[in-house]
Amino acid sequence: MISKPVVSTFLFSFSIALAACGDSAKTTSDGGNIDACVGHTCPTDTGASVTDPEGGQIIFEHMTFDTQAQLVFKLPAGVNTATRVMAYFMSAQTPESNPLPMAGKCNNLQTTMGWPLWVGTPHTDLDVGTLTITGKNAAGTDVTFDIPKAPANVHMDQIGRPHDIFYQFVQPNAADLLKPDSFYDVKFGGSATVPATTFSKAIYLAGEYPSVQTPGLEDNGPLKASADFPVAWTPGVSANKPPDSGLVANTILGVTWLLDVTGSPTHMCVAPVSAGAFTIPAATIAEYKQVAAARGQPTTQLVMLRNAIAHQVVRLPLTTGATTNRRRIDMISLECWVQVMDVQ
Repeated sequence: MISKPVVSTFLFSFSIALAACGDSAKTTSDGGNIDACVGHTCPTDTGASVTDPEGGQIIFEHMTFDTQAQLVFKLPAGVNTATRVMAYFMSAQTPESNPLPMAGKCNNLQTTMGWPLWVGTPHTDLDVGTLTITGKNAAGTDVTFDIPKAPANVHMDQIGRPHDIFYQFVQPNAADLLKPDSFYDVKFGGSATVPATTFSKAIYLAGEYPSVQTPGLEDNGPLKASADFPVAWTPGVSANKPPDSGLVANTILGVTWLLDVTGSPTHMCVAPVSAGAFTIPAATIAEYKQVAAARGQPTTQLVMLRNAIAHQVVRLPLTTGATTNRRRIDMISLECWVQVMDVQ
């Protein structure tokens, strides 16, 4: 079994997200800088594209845990969900962008050094001042919550990426802050390098899966390196989703992740959420064991995630150089189911 300290690590590191297989239409955001625009009526020359150089991410998660994860995460009795937000912003990195995952396959992020796991070295992190998110909770009440900046002596985010400046937040009981199938505004308080900016409807949280199957949430497997492993989910209702042209990959994605027991992803398996299923190849499970062993981690367990992911992009606003250093911010929301699985 995974020890409590190790599982605690993965629970703070598991859910990055996705993205996919191509460019979206130019999208924009409507805040304090003409190069920071969101929506579908903004001019294309001020919009952002997933093919632009990376300028950071906001990962915005509604998480549902299996029993083992609930206990290790020390959730209150009767609570099996949490809200998690992790964010960073940057004006430069080498390389300018990391490879995007491909749809219809399990992408080995270790070998591809792929987005969103990898951050280029060197890179220049930005302070955006306060980071605030506003939207609805499950009761339909307006909520606003701040994402605090990590302490100055902490230089690694919750999925193990190095930063000088980043933001993160975890709170039990997702219903207090989140409402599936709804939008959220993002606000930067501003700093010397980044103007105060509000991105209207920059994050869309997809409809929650009513259930996951094959395996069920409490099923521990095992996954075997000698056999394909099918997974399934019931797609949620995303009646309010943006037009497909406003989403990277032009759809909501159904992503299955494999993570080692520290919470570091090894594979990202991408399909449309409407497919409701994906088959993890035996070769991917064998690769997982190889990657885990090379990392010095146990090969007999993994963490599996099933996500409904909506990915939008906005322009990174800069106080100076905004017209010449045109970078994107990835706004990524995840409806995430997480469980510990055995591996043979």
